[in-house]
Amino acid sequence: MGILLNRLLIILNDSDPKSTDYHIAFTLLSNFYSIASLSIGEVAQICSVSKSTISKFIRKLNFEDYAEFKAAAPFKENKYGFKLNYNQNIAKYMEQNGLDSYIDVILKDISYCKNSIDMNQVKELAKDLVHYKKVASFGLLFSELGAMDLQTKLAYNGKFIITNLSDSKQDDFINHADEDTLIIIYSNSGTYIQRYMLSEFQIKKDYSKIKAKIVLITGNERMKNHPDVDLCISFKHESLVQTHSILYPLINDMIVMEYRKQIRKI
Repeated sequence: MGILLNRLLIILNDSDPKSTDYHIAFTLLSNFYSIASLSIGEVAQICSVSKSTISKFIRKLNFEDYAEFKAAAPFKENKYGFKLNYNQNIAKYMEQNGLDSYIDVILKDISYCKNSIDMNQVKELAKDLVHYKKVASFGLLFSELGAMDLQTKLAYNGKFIITNLSDSKQDDFINHADEDTLIIIYSNSGTYIQRYMLSEFQIKKDYSKIKAKIVLITGNERMKNHPDVDLCISFKHESLVQTHSILYPLINDMIVMEYRKQIRKI
């Protein structure tokens, strides 16, 4: 999913249905595949607003100007030869192999994940959750499901952490966090740490100056050696099917279980 599509969906979810932002986002999504060929005046006309209103909306999406906004508009399903998106990976697998086979893959990956998780690392994170007062959990697209799931489960246990759907707000929080902050990142490939995944230009990230403690929950075991990761909780899945959005809640159950043990000691 491209950066513009992702940001428009977030505006749609967060805005009052009667608001101008909701109207513009919904209209742009309804005409998404035409945006790349439209001028700002034509976009304003389709949305029944002024060009200045479109300019303000574009800045709210964290694009500098209409040119940057327009450059992010063309969406191609496999733009970077990355075959792990939903349609290319999961939907195509089910079409070719059937639903029963897909469910069998999930069950195998759950077992594989259970046997590969290092519980000592999970316990370390649980202790960190007790120690740190400022905690955030982040991810993109399906990985953000893991971040939101952890937020909800910890809230049931009196621990309140931050998350955000917006990629730009996530980046801003991470870049400005101090050393008293714990940041938990969900990224199956580990790429979140390395580059801006939704960016048109796939710009590299530099976490060398990040002050917060970074915890990465990932299916990429090699990220344990990444210099910018303070704690890496890695899991294995047997198949190439992207089942991480299903595995994350199970891993979170392990984390919360250990957290509950820690708070009982206090």
